[in-house]
Amino acid sequence: MLAERTETVPYRAEVRAARRGDRSAFEALVRSVQRPIYGLCLRLLRTEAEAAEVAQETFLRAYQHLGRYDESKPFDLWVLAIARNLCLDLLRRRSRVHTQDVDEMHESLPSGERSQEEGVIAAEEHRSLETALSTLGADDREVLALYYVQKRTTKEIALVMGVAPGTIMARLFRAREKLRRQMTTEDAQ
Repeated sequence: MLAERTETVPYRAEVRAARRGDRSAFEALVRSVQRPIYGLCLRLLRTEAEAAEVAQETFLRAYQHLGRYDESKPFDLWVLAIARNLCLDLLRRRSRVHTQDVDEMHESLPSGERSQEEGVIAAEEHRSLETALSTLGADDREVLALYYVQKRTTKEIALVMGVAPGTIMARLFRAREKLRRQMTTEDAQ
């Protein structure tokens, strides 16, 4: 499976150049994966400031440990795993301190040709979904974000999270059910 993809693994030339000290190659690697990294951090941490900080730390760690990267695996998944681990570390520290400093995410609607009414309805649906997502645990938010927002396969998510693909499918099912129950509860209120 993964061995078959060895020859087509993206980023290989940039990684090799970055390992030789080519800063522009590493900058190209960062540019190519920074959006999904920041997105995952934001979904897990729920604050823009922490997400930006952890994303930056992720790239620093990736640069420092570039020699440990296994070229037979996708570079973006390796960096996502680093980001995930840093986020989970921060969430563990946060829960030990028992602080709940949670800012609401501010996402603007993409511009389009919606009527004002459609825009208000879409914004309310988005807010409702974000509120329901915020009630889920970090593990559930993570698997949903990787699958639905970043469009990762269950195999890719399994690589990032270090578990079997079947485990990811079960986690996705449970997370969807929790989200569905939460959305139903909110609609009833």
